[in-house]
Amino acid sequence: MRFVVWQFMLVMSFFVGSAWSAAPNSLVGALSDAAADSGQSQFVRSVEHFDYQDSLQRDTPRGTVEGFMEAVYEQDYEKAAEYLDLRYLPEGMSASKGAEYAKQLQLIIERNLWLDLGQLNDTPLGQDNDQLPAYRDLFGRVALQSDQIALYLQRVPSEGGTIWKVSNATVAKVPQLYQNLGYGPVAEWFVNHIPEGRWFNVNLWEWTLLLAYLITAFLVMVPITWIIKRVILLTQYELKEELAYIVAGPLRLLAAVLLVRAWVSHSSISPAAIEMIDTGFLLVSAIIWFGWSAMGIFQQGLKKRWKEQGKDQAASLLRPLTNFLRVIFVIMAVLLWLEHLGFNASAIIAGMGIGGIAIALASKQSIENFIGTITLYSAAPIKVGNLCKFGSISGTVEEIGLRCTQIRTLDRTLIHVPNAKLVEMEIENISQREKIRFKADIRLDYAVTTSEQLKAIVAEIKAMLEEHELVLKEPLRVTFKGFGLHGLQVNVLAYIGTKSFPTFQLASEELHLKIMDIVVKNGSRIVPVAPVALNNG
Repeated sequence: MRFVVWQFMLVMSFFVGSAWSAAPNSLVGALSDAAADSGQSQFVRSVEHFDYQDSLQRDTPRGTVEGFMEAVYEQDYEKAAEYLDLRYLPEGMSASKGAEYAKQLQLIIERNLWLDLGQLNDTPLGQDNDQLPAYRDLFGRVALQSDQIALYLQRVPSEGGTIWKVSNATVAKVPQLYQNLGYGPVAEWFVNHIPEGRWFNVNLWEWTLLLAYLITAFLVMVPITWIIKRVILLTQYELKEELAYIVAGPLRLLAAVLLVRAWVSHSSISPAAIEMIDTGFLLVSAIIWFGWSAMGIFQQGLKKRWKEQGKDQAASLLRPLTNFLRVIFVIMAVLLWLEHLGFNASAIIAGMGIGGIAIALASKQSIENFIGTITLYSAAPIKVGNLCKFGSISGTVEEIGLRCTQIRTLDRTLIHVPNAKLVEMEIENISQREKIRFKADIRLDYAVTTSEQLKAIVAEIKAMLEEHELVLKEPLRVTFKGFGLHGLQVNVLAYIGTKSFPTFQLASEELHLKIMDIVVKNGSRIVPVAPVALNNG
């Protein structure tokens, strides 16, 4: 349950953060800023204006449209109705519903029309070369099925002369246009039941609708992914825990985000609201999380399979290789997201190349370690699990990483050796011995050892070695080396046919004890290298 709440809070924090960063001061200002940055606004505020005499700036076509859009943005629909020509409306329509018609016209414009105020005439006489009557100007067209519906302004009488308003012929078409191009039943319910107002330039009912989409998406996806997770946990799949985590984590979030985006694309919310949430950040984050986790479970499955096939070296390479692929995947996903936002990814990559040179110079040691890693994997002087001696360090290789190698010493401490330094060391790989040497130098006492006894000792030791099941037949030598300073020297050389050091130690102990027994049996004795005082009493 905590995991679901965490995912929900992540999505909500994204919505709030997007709203905070994208919120302008007014609709006109918001669309002007967006036009300056990306050319995606519905209309552009003009820079120069006519010196309006009318308090509602209805002296010119441009002033009328701009004043109407500002009034509906402020949700002052009574004021917005002052920009509509409500005279001579057809039967069934009334001037008393002017505020309602203004609200409906706002939706029609927001959802279906691209307005550029700079293209509208800003003189009292209006456009004079548009093949329309002098008292009428066109300010837009909306598509209705296969037809184009023209939206007109017209000059009407007023107390001080004439002013421009949305023509009564256009107002007469507003109910029909709203019925065909307006909100669907779901959005209509939110419009009628949510109080009017805006938060970060988006209607409160639109925020509520988005929140409802989000909650519904999680209500749909949580039980579905929970069932899939339970089914996975009931299987005999070796990585079922990891796979269940992906289903209940990144896959659930990704599916919920895709579901919300599908609903939003078919909803009736305004372009301003869509632009605010359609940055793709949440979708890219979900994809990165899903891809990152999927690579992890793929690595674990492949590593287990290779270990079963005896490919330990290749299996140990999987972790750094997977991390490298993860970094590349994240970089590519971020670049594609920036391209979606309108940035030039090529320029970013070029900048990264220049910055990469500086980073390379600053991270010289890290690059050397990475090259050392490649050398260790290509030449393969050591493998994970090998018992080796690295200079004065002896231990077992536990992991060969991108930067350093982890060595578990005989004292069970963990040492991290940089790979750049490791490739320059003299490495003695003890685990790669196919057999282990057994060597014993025996010194027999001059006083009690005769030549016959010496011959018997040499022969019996050799026979004993030949009979032992772990001692290899070749090479095997037991020789009388000569007359040493402290005793008669007998050298024993043989090889124990094992790679296991504990097995070698047990065999070596057994051989040494048998050699002592042979020496005592033949009436001789072993003397130390340096003479010691003997108690003859």
